[in-house]
Amino acid sequence: MGYIDHSIRDRNGKLAFYVLLWRRRGISLAMFDDYWKNVHGPVCARLPGQEQYWQFHLDRGEGGLLPDIPGVDLDCPEGARFDGIAELSFATEEDRATWLKAAAILMDDEHNLFRKAIGYTTSAGNSRTFVDCIENGAPNGAVGVVKLHVMLRKAPQIDVPAFRAFLTERLAPAVAGSERVLKLRLHLFDEVDSSRPDAPGVVHREAPEEQYQAAFEVAFATRLDMEAFFASDAFARVAAELGRHVSRMRPFLERTAHTFVHAGRMTTSGQRGSMVAELIEGIGAVNQLEEDVVDLMLTGRLAGSAGGGRR
Repeated sequence: MGYIDHSIRDRNGKLAFYVLLWRRRGISLAMFDDYWKNVHGPVCARLPGQEQYWQFHLDRGEGGLLPDIPGVDLDCPEGARFDGIAELSFATEEDRATWLKAAAILMDDEHNLFRKAIGYTTSAGNSRTFVDCIENGAPNGAVGVVKLHVMLRKAPQIDVPAFRAFLTERLAPAVAGSERVLKLRLHLFDEVDSSRPDAPGVVHREAPEEQYQAAFEVAFATRLDMEAFFASDAFARVAAELGRHVSRMRPFLERTAHTFVHAGRMTTSGQRGSMVAELIEGIGAVNQLEEDVVDLMLTGRLAGSAGGGRR
């Protein structure tokens, strides 16, 4: 089956803010999902500077997703199992700085939802989509493929340039070059900035030994395709080198993905919340997407009105 590569649609998101999120104790996973995608997400989507904003809702990394790889620790203890990833991309450093300054408004909401939020940044060109044959680049729910988000810690004997070179020159081509792989997106993280203050009840700092230096997102059409790729000669060849460059890999299976900003514009989920967007799409309410309705919902004013009423 032939696929079309849509990776070019990510070209303007040249750098990222990538946040690992642990659910607050005392709330159910369903409540966490609902609040994050229907309350917190639309607030975040309204902040300036964003090129893309996705939420990835995850299973909790209990193992069994990757084959054993010599020299690589695949264990994920309970404290390291987070519940989601917020990924925001930006066209420029200035855009990200603008967003980060405005994002102070989100801090008051974090304690409603998270007990821990660890943010990583990437420099320009270090968040890259190598291949993307998933047709829908702005999903709101289950994507219909098997998708993993894999966190990487470099081997202690390898310096950062060598680690990055291995990922971009050996691992990424081997993965993206397989016909069984639908998507590969790679992030090379900057050194962790620990200056972000903790919010009330929310930890923003991570112990050095628990920090990651990279992550990638990889997708397959089916679980059979994933298992066949991991059993392939192409993966075996690169896996033989992994232990020299990577000390730890922690994979998390994606449950759902939700898009709040895409190509620099708020999606319907960003404007109205994920649940309302799902209802609008499900019932085919095209009138809800028309400019005058969108403007009304975003500004509280009817287009072409004076004093708030249509004439």
